[in-house]
Amino acid sequence: MGVEILYTRVHEIFRRVLENIQDVIIIGICVVLFILMIKAIAGLLFSLVQPFDFKTVAAELIYILVLIEIYRLLIIYLREHRIAVDIMIEVGIVSALREIILHGILEIDPLKIIAISVLFVALLLLLRYGAVRKDETEAVVRDGIVTEMRKTVDKYRRQPH
Repeated sequence: MGVEILYTRVHEIFRRVLENIQDVIIIGICVVLFILMIKAIAGLLFSLVQPFDFKTVAAELIYILVLIEIYRLLIIYLREHRIAVDIMIEVGIVSALREIILHGILEIDPLKIIAISVLFVALLLLLRYGAVRKDETEAVVRDGIVTEMRKTVDKYRRQPH
């Protein structure tokens, strides 16, 4: 019986360590996204002194919105350790719209426009009727990564062997 308890602890400790490593990776991705947002905003400010190109400015604005949504998706993952499918669908829709604006609707093959339209309808129906939306509620407040790792180690040190 003692071996069984140790076996279960190993899995729990291993799972917690991997979750903390994933959190570090997600935080790194968030930092990169934040830098990309700053770079895109700086590019928009620089484009104000050049001749105005609506397609480029609109595409950059939508690009920033996509980055913000992905950032929000990662924050939800850090907070709740789940993937928000509804936000992923919204990001997909906005990203596709960005590409259409960037390339120009008149320059895209009509068959591709029909395919994109069917994709949009399917994604919108999934959002509306697919029960993928979840109310965003604040989960249990987690401490920092180092504190969480200490709690995990302390929790298993205090348990009887």
